Amino acid sequence: MSLITYPIATAPRIFRPRSFSAMLQTTQRVHASPFGGSEQVVDLLNDRWMFSLEIAPRNHIEAAQVEAFVAALRGSVNTTALYHFARPVPRGTLSGSPTAQATAQGAASMVLNATTGQTLLAGDLIGVDGLLLQVAADCTAASSAITVPLVNRLRRSITSGAAVTLTQPTAEFRLASAPRVQYVSAYSEALAFDFAEVVA
Repeated sequence: MSLITYPIATAPRIFRPRSFSAMLQTTQRVHASPFGGSEQVVDLLNDRWMFSLEIAPRNHIEAAQVEAFVAALRGSVNTTALYHFARPVPRGTLSGSPTAQATAQGAASMVLNATTGQTLLAGDLIGVDGLLLQVAADCTAASSAITVPLVNRLRRSITSGAAVTLTQPTAEFRLASAPRVQYVSAYSEALAFDFAEVVA
């Protein structure tokens, strides 16, 4: 398995998505009583991101780069690092080089070392130890720490001092669809991708 670079840095006009969506897929079991009508839902805590994106039509020369990227992924064998293309940096004021405090697997919040008064806002994304984490509610640092409620539960424990990525935080994704570059006269049609976060 190899990590294939998503070429937006070298070919932004070709690979910048014209549409993008992100969905947090939760693993759960629902048990419904056939008699009383009651239900019980068990959260199995193995959240993963599902990204869908579409790139615009391009000429045949540019399409060759897209075709090479798709082929290099080898279906779901290889992976690529992706970030939230619609929100690559937090809307809050948190900046610098914050670090995380030790946090247990399954936690729904974590504490970051940060400058008092700095903020994160609901929907902001941060990267910690290869995990792409979304902030669940607005929060403000006090006493040089900020307690961050998380939308997705931690799949693994975080060690004290782990670096926090604020600019284009990524996670590894596998291709979850079978995109094909379609050539027509003079150009290649728009191409859609579906990706599933690698669970490790």
